Amino acid sequence: MYLVRHGQSHVNLGDLTVEHRDEPLTDLGQEQATRAGHWINQHLHITEFYASSVARTVQTAQIIAQIIRQEPTLQDGLREIGTCHADGSPVPAAEFEPFTPELWGTLDPYTPVTATGESWMQFRSRVGAFIEEIVPSARRHRLGMTAPEGDERRILVVAHAGVIEAVFEYIFEKGPWSVVAVETHHTGITHVEYRPQLNRPDWWLHYHNLTHHLTDEMRT
Repeated sequence: MYLVRHGQSHVNLGDLTVEHRDEPLTDLGQEQATRAGHWINQHLHITEFYASSVARTVQTAQIIAQIIRQEPTLQDGLREIGTCHADGSPVPAAEFEPFTPELWGTLDPYTPVTATGESWMQFRSRVGAFIEEIVPSARRHRLGMTAPEGDERRILVVAHAGVIEAVFEYIFEKGPWSVVAVETHHTGITHVEYRPQLNRPDWWLHYHNLTHHLTDEMRT
């Protein structure tokens, strides 16, 4: 599974504790997405393509899709924290709320990050549900069930920095109170693999925040 953060958007230029809007990519963000698409097209052989349904990720995925000639399936479960209600349903763009000032979700994981939204643990649960939906053998193996052998899958996921951090917490089974920050640049690429073996870990991290496709000036 290859996780790609969206390109820089106008949302990233503002203060989300004052205002949070569902805005598109900046010119730099579009160039970042284009370069990521060419790198993915050259180095990866994607079999499945998913993306968050938030505007900045949709636009990033559309740019990549034009290059790799595959259309993404949009998933509400991949939306950034604070853009869904507590039950996991998406918040309409016109109803986005500012993030609570001085509240970093992973440090207070059971407190909602917006006035009427979800907490970090609720967010992490919906991201985990997405993983178990697209990698059902992971859930079967965890329950002690035998997973059938299948063809190799290469899954591309265009999402958000928070989603990537939540994926890390899910696959490495991190407890809610042991906080480790995971930084990801815009269009940084992460590669994790589900490969269960006897007496070995189920999930393997190959690399995180790969930005070979960007120049130093383009890393944001």
